[in-house]
Amino acid sequence: MAKGYLIGCDIGTGGTKSVVMDLDGKVLGTHYIEYPMIASRPGWAEHHPDTYWNAVAQTIKKSLEASKISPTDVLGVGLSAMSPACILVDRDLNPLQLSHFWMDRRGTAECGQIQALLGEDAVFKLSGNPIDSYYATVKLLWEKNNRPEIYNKAYKMLTAKDYPLMKLTGKCVTDYSNASLIGVAFDIVNKRWDEQMLREIGLNAEKMPDVFPCDEVVGHVTREAAALTGLMEGTPVVAGTVDCNAAWVSTGVLNNGDNSITLGTAGVWGAIHDEPTFAKNMITIVHAADSRTKYSTVGALVCAGALIRYFRDTFGQVEVDTANRLNISPYDIMNLEAEKVPPGSDGMLVLPYFMGERTPMWDPLARGVIFGTSLYHTRGHYIRAFMEGVAYGIKQNVENAKQAGTRVNPLVTMVEGGANSRLWRQIMADTLGVPTQHVRNSLGAPVGDAIVAGVGVGAFRNYDIVHDWVSISERHEPNAANSQLYERMYGLFAGLYPKLKDDYAHLAEITGFK
Repeated sequence: MAKGYLIGCDIGTGGTKSVVMDLDGKVLGTHYIEYPMIASRPGWAEHHPDTYWNAVAQTIKKSLEASKISPTDVLGVGLSAMSPACILVDRDLNPLQLSHFWMDRRGTAECGQIQALLGEDAVFKLSGNPIDSYYATVKLLWEKNNRPEIYNKAYKMLTAKDYPLMKLTGKCVTDYSNASLIGVAFDIVNKRWDEQMLREIGLNAEKMPDVFPCDEVVGHVTREAAALTGLMEGTPVVAGTVDCNAAWVSTGVLNNGDNSITLGTAGVWGAIHDEPTFAKNMITIVHAADSRTKYSTVGALVCAGALIRYFRDTFGQVEVDTANRLNISPYDIMNLEAEKVPPGSDGMLVLPYFMGERTPMWDPLARGVIFGTSLYHTRGHYIRAFMEGVAYGIKQNVENAKQAGTRVNPLVTMVEGGANSRLWRQIMADTLGVPTQHVRNSLGAPVGDAIVAGVGVGAFRNYDIVHDWVSISERHEPNAANSQLYERMYGLFAGLYPKLKDDYAHLAEITGFK
């Protein structure tokens, strides 16, 4: 195989990570930068777009320095990001507002508007996705309705991956995966914008970015970007993808029935399929691997790792102080506390809807619930109950996909963030009733991005090469007794939301926070 290297970079909700990878799949350099989100109102979630670009530029530069390779040997660059997001840029490619990303729930009224004009069935038939404020088309309509001066000035709408791609190449484009999550008017089978549908809801199709296969070279690093990143001017850049799809590529989740859980800020489960058959109330994303033909049916919880980080930042000063003294991660201390708590958390059950919820209920007004708590419960109970609540939410999505006919193989691969916790992996195995496997030393999405770039520039013949690299570090078999207990707890979990749905709406009415 020819000499050369690939760059992968993933823009996350809470931080950005880049890697330099050789053509044998070995990571030679990596760097991560963390950043906060802006929550100026309940239900709002924003970043400054240049937060993404600055993090991409710095992490690529630091990764190159750590790898000690020559930038002249970099064959290509691939990006992914949490998605969707809505970023408007003017004709000079300057951002016009803060990025409101997937966690932002402000577009409730716009969902009703689209529903009245198009109907849920027409949108699902075209896009394979529902109408929800999660999707970037809804966010764009919110901009038109609430900040028309910005909307009218806008040249293009971009996602959190597209904006740094623009800064790298000067091109305002997107990829099939991110276009899936712009949603509503994206024809997911024919891979194009439905201009008539956009007109019907009052949006200008010219503001939508051009769409390309994930592994197609769409531009080259500009002189300005080269100075900031350490890359060579002219280095090829592929269109890129969505974070979860990139993570799945990195672990070999490529074929029919393969399924995986990514436990980042959000909790995302997905199964891969070739047939364009889609499950209602789930998310459909064109898969990064073979994006011209493959899809992923996805269940996505708004909060997964976000809950553990929330506990750390809000209540976890004890864990942070202890970790600092021992020179370890606070999450290691939190895991030890949770491991002391029995399965079922002694009757504590969490609904993880701290920022509303996506699949399968699509309710921006839903909020977190800690059910069954008592004075007996300790800090460890809360941490474990957060983990179990996420597992119940993932199970609900898996069951929903199976009922719609999605093939799900009886083995789930886990990667990233919370998947590094042995306890959380075992909880998933016990709750889902299937084995889980964890990929050793996986850097997840950035490696997937590098692979997508490698296919795009011809360094790899196809995506199957990843199977030569994947190393399973640990496999967890479900514990029968635990699974029986979790099945009963899951029944309680699934029954709580329907009882509370009207109360969530009433709470939003009282507080005015919608």
